[in-house]
Amino acid sequence: MMTARENILMAYHHEEPYWVPSQYLDQNTCLYTATQEGVKGFGRFVDCFGISWDYRPGDEGPMVTKGTRRLEDIEDWRETLPMPDCESWPWEESAAKDTAGWDRKNKISSVIMINGLFEQLHSLTGFEDALCFLLTAEDAVCDFLDALADFRIRQIQLIAKYYRPDKIQFHDDYGEARNTFMSVETWRRIFKPRLKRIVEAVHGEGMLYEHHSCGYVAPLIEEFIDLGADALNPLQIQNDPFALKKKYRKELCFVGGFDNQGILDRPGATYEERVKEIRFRVELMAPGGSWVAHPTMVDPMIGKALVDVLYEYNEPLMKKVGYLPLPKPEIPVKNVYSKGYEKE
Repeated sequence: MMTARENILMAYHHEEPYWVPSQYLDQNTCLYTATQEGVKGFGRFVDCFGISWDYRPGDEGPMVTKGTRRLEDIEDWRETLPMPDCESWPWEESAAKDTAGWDRKNKISSVIMINGLFEQLHSLTGFEDALCFLLTAEDAVCDFLDALADFRIRQIQLIAKYYRPDKIQFHDDYGEARNTFMSVETWRRIFKPRLKRIVEAVHGEGMLYEHHSCGYVAPLIEEFIDLGADALNPLQIQNDPFALKKKYRKELCFVGGFDNQGILDRPGATYEERVKEIRFRVELMAPGGSWVAHPTMVDPMIGKALVDVLYEYNEPLMKKVGYLPLPKPEIPVKNVYSKGYEKE
């Protein structure tokens, strides 16, 4: 009997699943609590890099505390910024807690790694200085990124050992609404070789590599493919998701492709508007496979619209292969992105 796990893996292997898979329904996901980076719930938290973070109820995500600059000059990083000791983190107990409810038989599992190469750089130096350092101190940046890649690779190995997920979702944003943060040539020269090592480490542990990058990243698609990335999310609307999937679906699985900013996460968006947008994207993107229907959700109520559309669309497809889905969840689930969506 076909399982939802087998079905979604077909998409990640660039095939056409029997029905439209979704991370919301077919994946167990966690931000691994073994990490000493970022935040630990709401409030202010200083992480293992010495970065101060603020996360308040109602915020769409944590931010570096205003005025914080952990690293003044990238040239001095070795003297002022020792790389943290991830070996000492509570891996075994955290993994036991984080994975306790995972359904490994029927769903795939995914661990999210925040603060990739560029994100870690600018969280330490400030965004403007990070971009300037790419142009004025490339050797020092590359030296730092080499050490950071080593640090991330060791984390990947520990995640594989203790969490045993099917997939790593590695976060590193490279674009804003209309363009990439840097030229493709700069990205290719500075970030690509280090990211390639990370992708190879993920594959070396028998896991899939899914890259998360918000913003406009269409000029980097062939670079991601050359790295060996298995999937890309959230594929925001400014990238022309349908055109990309049509051209590259044999080489890359696309996750997302919804109009979040304009419709799904727009303040005041109605259930009916969300259903209409989700149905349109499902009907557009699903044929041909290599696609997972998962809009990154800030508001957990988007989940109800997504579930309603998918259960309706998938019903005849599931019947063809004799698959009986679990009862439709009626209460929206707060995922790792939407847990902070609590108003004061």
